[in-house]
Amino acid sequence: MDIKVFTYILLALSIGAYFIPVENLANKNASKDIPLVIFEEPLMYTLDESNINRIIQASHAVRYKNRDEMFNADIILKNKDPEQDFISEKLKADIIIKKGDVFSLIDNVNYKRDDFVNLNTKELYYNEKTRVAYNKQPYDGNYYDDFIKGNVLYLDINKNFMKSNDVHFEIDMNKK
Repeated sequence: MDIKVFTYILLALSIGAYFIPVENLANKNASKDIPLVIFEEPLMYTLDESNINRIIQASHAVRYKNRDEMFNADIILKNKDPEQDFISEKLKADIIIKKGDVFSLIDNVNYKRDDFVNLNTKELYYNEKTRVAYNKQPYDGNYYDDFIKGNVLYLDINKNFMKSNDVHFEIDMNKK
């Protein structure tokens, strides 16, 4: 008789335990964004059949599942289009975050195209596929030896088109 009561109690406890919600600890750990790889002082080259397309140098680089982060980084993008009249573009920033084809450059950003365009700003977004750079911060820089200063920037490299708000452009008319 006691064994029957004992088994019924165990049956009731097991049915009750079935309906108690259980917290899944594995999902909490899986949702954390942890680095897959960390590089110290990386120097990375992107090659194709004919030449080097991109050079990246940084003090640290961290690879996550859906993005790359680089610190104190320089990116040199070589011109692949023979119709364009420049050799390379250089992007430099304290922090560069790459998600897909978009580079987000943050703090002490410098954009340089050969020796004739040089822009300094706090942030800049650069799409590598469409080759468009834009920001919503004040910037300053040089176009050849002339000074340029403004706010919101849109720069289409393919069309050699630049658009900006509140632009101040100083041209030296005494040059020969």
